[in-house]
Amino acid sequence: MDIRIAVPADAAAICEVVRRSIAECCHADHGGDPAVMAAWLENKTPDNILAWLQATNAVAIVAVRGGSVVGFALAHSDELALLYVVPEALYQGVGKALLRTMETHLDGPVHLKSTRTARDFYTRNGFRVSGPSQVWAGLEGLPMVKLLGKNSGSERAH
Repeated sequence: MDIRIAVPADAAAICEVVRRSIAECCHADHGGDPAVMAAWLENKTPDNILAWLQATNAVAIVAVRGGSVVGFALAHSDELALLYVVPEALYQGVGKALLRTMETHLDGPVHLKSTRTARDFYTRNGFRVSGPSQVWAGLEGLPMVKLLGKNSGSERAH
């Protein structure tokens, strides 16, 4: 598996990763409710992904295995906005590799809003709850934070 910076030509494949991950892996969040899923997926289009890749202060990376994009992460400044993995690549280190690589691009602390599905993953990887849950369109987001570098009390690889 390779982790690399996402390029505009990846937008359609990234969109497929994100949409499949939400639909197939995040049942604890959307509960199969069509209205909740529609709201969550509404802005997950190739055109929007392309715009996100090209946004100022965006860092976007992909995990590629066998020539196919199997994971994606996007950060803006100190916020990890998205991290998704295709269902068949779950529990194979793809998410962790994306997270570790993204951390090398950020100065920290890193903030995110975790879904129910991803909460344990982020906790295992050093994130801590930083505020009360927030709800949007039937989806719960739990603010979490992780200190990096000199702020974390541990050395950071470069």
